[in-house]
Amino acid sequence: MYVVIVGGGEVGFYLSREFIQNGHEVLIIETDARQRERLEEELGGVTLVGEGCRIKCLDEAGVSRADVFIAATEADERNLAACQLAKLKYNVPRVVAKLNNPRNRNVFRKLGIEHTVDVAALVLENLKTQIPVFPLVRLLSLEEEGMEVMQVRVTEESPLSDKKVGETALSFLSESACLVRTGSGPQVVSDSTRLQAGDTLICVVPQDRVDKLVAEVGGPVSLPESRE
Repeated sequence: MYVVIVGGGEVGFYLSREFIQNGHEVLIIETDARQRERLEEELGGVTLVGEGCRIKCLDEAGVSRADVFIAATEADERNLAACQLAKLKYNVPRVVAKLNNPRNRNVFRKLGIEHTVDVAALVLENLKTQIPVFPLVRLLSLEEEGMEVMQVRVTEESPLSDKKVGETALSFLSESACLVRTGSGPQVVSDSTRLQAGDTLICVVPQDRVDKLVAEVGGPVSLPESRE
């Protein structure tokens, strides 16, 4: 697979390294000389001097044969322009943009860039998984499938504690959630599963039912903005 990445910062660097380690061909488009030097030292001859929103540069990069195009600069306007060119001019089958400002999500979508990664939101949710005070955390958004992967903690104060799943409003989670309990292996949740304080549920939830989950568990959760 041929992957073109615009932006050789931390995200571009580590992403490129992962692709290379998995045997894929990678080209990183980067303007900064110091960044290119670091990339060349760590990853080899994988960089191209230029701007990812310039047609001449994209032609030189051979974007027309790319399987994946990722724009990961610190400027959303550059990421948007680069992704639009990759999608509309070069017909790259998979185009992904790093989103620096979550408020720009709908702008990207309205202009045809559906696949964005909100870095700030990912960091926030990852931090929340480390802090027990948050009963509900979004781990992953499967937007194309209309699903969310959620983590639910059952605390002493939780309305779920010492109840069977079928006795709560969460019976829709039966067979779509995994229970993690100290001292035992992961198990699939059923209506007869009795929840205990200290349990963690990893749930695959339809986006239109997340509000129901929030109402039952308690506590706010941040979700992607509407596609409207």
